[in-house]
Amino acid sequence: MKTYNNKWIKAEEGPEKNSVIYTDADGNQLTRFWKAYEGQPDNEASTRSWRNNNPGNHAIGDFARKKGAIGFAGKIPNKEGKEFWFAVYPDYETGRKAQALRLKEGTMYIDSTLNAFVRTYLGIKKELPDTQAVLDYRKAIKFFTKFDMERTIRSLNDEEYIQLLDDAMKKHEGWREGREEYTPTKMNKVLGVHMKRHVITEFLVGNLSESSWITKKEAIALAEAGKLIAIAVHTKGEPYLQPKAHQSSFREMVIA
Repeated sequence: MKTYNNKWIKAEEGPEKNSVIYTDADGNQLTRFWKAYEGQPDNEASTRSWRNNNPGNHAIGDFARKKGAIGFAGKIPNKEGKEFWFAVYPDYETGRKAQALRLKEGTMYIDSTLNAFVRTYLGIKKELPDTQAVLDYRKAIKFFTKFDMERTIRSLNDEEYIQLLDDAMKKHEGWREGREEYTPTKMNKVLGVHMKRHVITEFLVGNLSESSWITKKEAIALAEAGKLIAIAVHTKGEPYLQPKAHQSSFREMVIA
């Protein structure tokens, strides 16, 4: 798959079934699709873990957000009628790191045996018997790692821990890549500024196809109309523009 250098800051469910849309600070978007072509068999289509950069297929929540999740997509089946969604991470490495920390941080999993861990990980209540999903997950861990299933998560050394994450869990959760489509933004963004006596007087705005210099007043009007990637700020004094989150400072764009 092609590697994109964009820093994705937002992710959400796309309009096409099971798709996920990533957006960067400039409005460029990357869509990951469930199926590569119409009629593709379900067992050959991309997996949720790939579309969400979430190899552990865990849910969005405080933990996921603190570890870098930028959104959520895909409802998690729940018999109790509660609404849970899968977390989406900006890239695979962030999602994998979150998965690794999820198992080793805190007390939820660290002292569980591999047998017991699977039940907790799949959300099986103590009073309920093992489900087929539990049995299948245990079988996968045993098959791919050859570990004694009575070992605890804490007992695994770094190499063994990678085996659990990559050789067993990632494979069992499914990681199959699919089609993705990059869509450059059509919105204008600030490409440069002119300054006079330390005050920005003009903005070079445009996109990949065209650009032009406009006055500060015109730039503010564009931002207020939602046609410029910037924020119009109104104070008791003179209004001004500021960059959106994750964008470079306009003062770093001075053109002589």
